[in-house]
Amino acid sequence: MFTLDQCEENEWVLPTRTGGYASSTICGINARTYHGYLVVPLNPPHHRFLVLSKIEDFLLINGDEYPMSTNHYPNVYYPDGYKYLTNVNKNSNNKVVWHYDFGYSQVDKTLIVHKGYNAITVTYNATKGKFKICPFITFRSHHIAKKAQNEFFTYELLSPNIVRIFYDGKRILNMEFFENFKLIETNYWYYNFIYKLDQELGNNYIEDLYNPFCVISSSNRFSVIAYYDERPKEIKGEENEHFDILRMLSVAGKDFVVKGKNGWAIIAGYHWFDEWGRDTFVSLEGLLLIDKQYDIAKDIILRYLSLEDKGMLPNNFISYNGEPVYRGVDVSLWAINAIYKTYLYTGDKEFIRKVFNTVLDIVDWYSKGNGIVYNIDNLIFHKGAPRTWMDASYDSRIVTPREGSAVEINALWYNALKITEFLAKELGDNGEGFAEKAEKVKKSFIERFISRNGLYDYIDWDMRPDDSIRPNQILAISLPFPIIDNKHLALNVLSTVENKLLRQYGLSTLSRDNPSYKPVYKGDRKSRDEAYHNGPIWPWLLGAYIDAKLRLESNVIELKLLLEYFNPLLSHATKNQGYIPEIFDDIPPYKPRGCIAQAWSNAEVYRAIVNLSKL
Repeated sequence: MFTLDQCEENEWVLPTRTGGYASSTICGINARTYHGYLVVPLNPPHHRFLVLSKIEDFLLINGDEYPMSTNHYPNVYYPDGYKYLTNVNKNSNNKVVWHYDFGYSQVDKTLIVHKGYNAITVTYNATKGKFKICPFITFRSHHIAKKAQNEFFTYELLSPNIVRIFYDGKRILNMEFFENFKLIETNYWYYNFIYKLDQELGNNYIEDLYNPFCVISSSNRFSVIAYYDERPKEIKGEENEHFDILRMLSVAGKDFVVKGKNGWAIIAGYHWFDEWGRDTFVSLEGLLLIDKQYDIAKDIILRYLSLEDKGMLPNNFISYNGEPVYRGVDVSLWAINAIYKTYLYTGDKEFIRKVFNTVLDIVDWYSKGNGIVYNIDNLIFHKGAPRTWMDASYDSRIVTPREGSAVEINALWYNALKITEFLAKELGDNGEGFAEKAEKVKKSFIERFISRNGLYDYIDWDMRPDDSIRPNQILAISLPFPIIDNKHLALNVLSTVENKLLRQYGLSTLSRDNPSYKPVYKGDRKSRDEAYHNGPIWPWLLGAYIDAKLRLESNVIELKLLLEYFNPLLSHATKNQGYIPEIFDDIPPYKPRGCIAQAWSNAEVYRAIVNLSKL
């Protein structure tokens, strides 16, 4: 039996690879606005709406009704189906299985997502008895819980076993039942569902849900498929249980790769993150290239490059209309890095010819400046904040502004110049101009950024260096063309990162001796954003750390031992369908926080483990 705390704190998510997903807690108590059996993108893969919150289900036996589900209402949990739950199996990335024991009867309930469709199937099998299931409906953004207002839900029986559900005349859900059943019209509103995890975060957390009808099965086996638009061609779910860590990370990583109306995209994280340019290009190798998904990778790159504006590529997209938003000063530089990696994997010169003019345009704008990016003494400065990956803000406060010349931006800039030189040579040019420019960048960088603790984190517009010890400096020694190629200097950077920031779950974002250090990410928006990049551990940074370690460490045994060192992180992935979260607290028990499944966490950890496994 599970405790209520275990019920509400242990989550699962099953992405549909459309941008949508199914998700809840292990006992079926929805604890976030993002929880629900079917979340679908209205502007694929953006603008995601919850249409089926849950199914309230009961076992009917010997004239009695036994609950399988549980809800959190003010001051009470009802019904108490969690008390009959004996086991939950979530070792697969396409299904969750619940096992119940009612004494007179044992029940298996399975929820399957159909990859590539906005659809789920729920099946019930009992040793004795029948089932009563009642769908709880809503139609709202997955970001915002909704109280009953003037919504008007209706339904129609399309055929003896298919029901269509409408919201203000718009069809939002189809439910197809297999096996005989009796439909009972209810038209009930259920009020004041409490979403505990959102309540703890200071988010909106009270919801009302509508139940149009219930159905009662005629036997001890019953199943229903619920879908938003297109019905899946195949109803049976594939077996996707992975016990090999590399295979598990590989398959889980594909759940971030989705097909939208404008082509392929990468969802940055489940539940709440949409498509982000920076996360996309950091993740491209680990999610796609390693596993030879070259055409998808190229499609994503080409789509982004078509949106280039004064050297900038989209940071993200407006959810409801897909319009690009330009903010991050590193997105274009990460894109050039991804182009280089794609070429190394494919050797496709025709692809390079397609993208090279845009690469040149990006380099040109970063060289001359565009009003956001400025080139001063060969270093990249930027105005406006937040424009780096450390982008937390609330109530007009930028927590880590880093306005000026950031260490990782200039490492990426040097890397981009060297890649451009390389690609120019591959296309028959000598690339000398880019080589000369890169050397000037390196010279200025070494003059400005070297500190007793490796590298300064950034230099402000008054040319004052910030000596906070952060993981951003790892990129100066990890990228394909490292701006710090002097081994002594590089080892000093590596030593600082290892001594001050390295953890078994990733790299901490700030050294513990800094007055701004906050190791725990919890509480309201202000508390969380103050901590976000000031202490918590980010797993995605392990990719860069392992790259640097492989470059600088000659002891193969020491390198292989890293696999054992990171075992707690891999164990977490094994217990959570192969997914790695956004962040962890920087103090024991290193609680996972943020998104429960983050694209660049999965991608970079997978890439790092693949590289270590080659030794």
